[in-house]
Amino acid sequence: MKAKLEISVLLMLVVSFFACTQGSPQDNETSKDSVEVAPVVIEPQEPEQNKEYVFKRPVHNYPQDYFRNPIDSPVLLSGTFCELRTNHFHGGLDIRTLGMEGLSIKSIADGYVSRIKVSPYGYGKALYVTHPNGYTSVYGHLKNFSGEIAEYCEKAQYNQRTFEIELYPKAGELKVTKGQEIAKSGNTGGSGGPHLHFEIRNGKSEALNPLLFGLDVEDKLPPTITRVLVYKKDRESLVEYGTYPYERYTPSQIRTLKLEPGTYSFGMFAKDFFTDYRYKLGINYCWLTANGELLYNYSIDRMSFELGRYINTHMDPYLKYATGVNFVRLFKEDYNPYWYYKQDHNGEIFIKQGDTVNMKLYVMDLAGYKDSVIWTVIADTMGKRLRIGGSFPYDEAPLIKDGTTGKVSRGPWSISIPDACFYHDFKLRLKDKPRRANMLSDGLQIHYGYTPLHTYYDVTYQLDPSWVKLYGDKLCAVSFGGGGMSYEGGTVSGNTLSFRTRSFDEFAIYYDKTPPRIRPFSLGRNFRIGVSDNLSGIERYICSVDDQWVLMEYEPKASTMFGRFPDWIKPGKHELKIVVIDSKGNRAELKRDIYL
Repeated sequence: MKAKLEISVLLMLVVSFFACTQGSPQDNETSKDSVEVAPVVIEPQEPEQNKEYVFKRPVHNYPQDYFRNPIDSPVLLSGTFCELRTNHFHGGLDIRTLGMEGLSIKSIADGYVSRIKVSPYGYGKALYVTHPNGYTSVYGHLKNFSGEIAEYCEKAQYNQRTFEIELYPKAGELKVTKGQEIAKSGNTGGSGGPHLHFEIRNGKSEALNPLLFGLDVEDKLPPTITRVLVYKKDRESLVEYGTYPYERYTPSQIRTLKLEPGTYSFGMFAKDFFTDYRYKLGINYCWLTANGELLYNYSIDRMSFELGRYINTHMDPYLKYATGVNFVRLFKEDYNPYWYYKQDHNGEIFIKQGDTVNMKLYVMDLAGYKDSVIWTVIADTMGKRLRIGGSFPYDEAPLIKDGTTGKVSRGPWSISIPDACFYHDFKLRLKDKPRRANMLSDGLQIHYGYTPLHTYYDVTYQLDPSWVKLYGDKLCAVSFGGGGMSYEGGTVSGNTLSFRTRSFDEFAIYYDKTPPRIRPFSLGRNFRIGVSDNLSGIERYICSVDDQWVLMEYEPKASTMFGRFPDWIKPGKHELKIVVIDSKGNRAELKRDIYL
């Protein structure tokens, strides 16, 4: 049984508090500048009870004058290090590029290009530059590479006959100098708009907060706590519904909070700002005290990409699903592997009738700006009883326990959920759904859509033999999360369709026999082609002129393919051929005579 904090004291005087910004070394890092500012206490009546927790920010010895900014203009941010994103922490800074592409991107120090990656997804066109001091800088969503780097990449793309490519030049093969242009900014990959994604990584390939390296980035605005969460730590609710009973409060609503006796933890929604209030940025430092004693804090200065998906244990997935807002849980569960936290009493308070607890929540940014919320919790049998929102009209299935693989069958469906897939014990919920228009099968809702999964689980469906005869390997599974239909894939073996998925959702069986659509927009020396697919998505694409392979880029966000016919294609009449194949093998082909 976890130890719990039992607190019963009189309401303390509210005190002013200024946390120090220096602290004990982390990862054997030290600093010459280590100054602590003592908290200010206003006329304490009982000094022992008014003792305040002093937050200590991790201290680092990262070089402060080694790197320059990756752009020449002032750095304005639209995203910060370790912001909460869907299924991952943000690994760096998103630097604004004035809403346009083509800004000159500079190497932040001498070094060599150690990795080049080109993809329609993720970081899009990305460069990795390794520096003599052991750090690597990363530049993502680029429009194109510059000079020798561009030539090196294009040569490899033609040799391998592929747009998507990943290259690892030898040390020193592509040397760069500090301030040298290495690329132009763009909007490639998973970018939601033109910007530069920028990272600094250490020798372990962990991402570090670039702002800790003395880069010139203005920050003149404090963070803001806009909501405080109160959780009733009911473990049965976690197993039954995948979440705890809760209530949300604004800072003005929570000043005095009467709750029924029990065990409670807390959460928050907070945002930081740098130069304006348009861009809501992430919080790196937070601490929570109960009657002056630490309950929980987190400090996020470095990040492991391998552990990225465990963000689902740091934030509240139910409230993300229900409200679209990233609430942070101010307690660390046993299944959370991150090292960001210091936590006492499991981040919980236990209150019995008549107890009074003074809570103080603080957030702080790198510049030292802070915001805080102070409230009082009073235990009262007539106090508020927290509940879980929403309705849960599902049938119950067996308990899926940590350390086991859950296997469940329901009609033609069979489900196998491995232990590595889930974070805690839960009761799997299943519900038959009526057949949707054009679907071959009835639907099956598998558990709650808000429950996060760490890895994939397996689903099989016993097909009607007539479906196999009609559609064969074009059969597939689809899901209906978020209101639309999404392709889940699947392979057919005999009369069984098997697929893997990493979400709980409503599933059904469908088919994809429709080829992609190709529409020529412009076919001069610079060409652009519209391409779309109805369901399974574009998997392969080939462009050739007079049967000679030609590099063509794919931009899924814009549903276009484009490129430039190389100079070795001489002026005159030529035959252009473009082939596009989707994930179910459906093929579309465009043949045209072109004149260059």
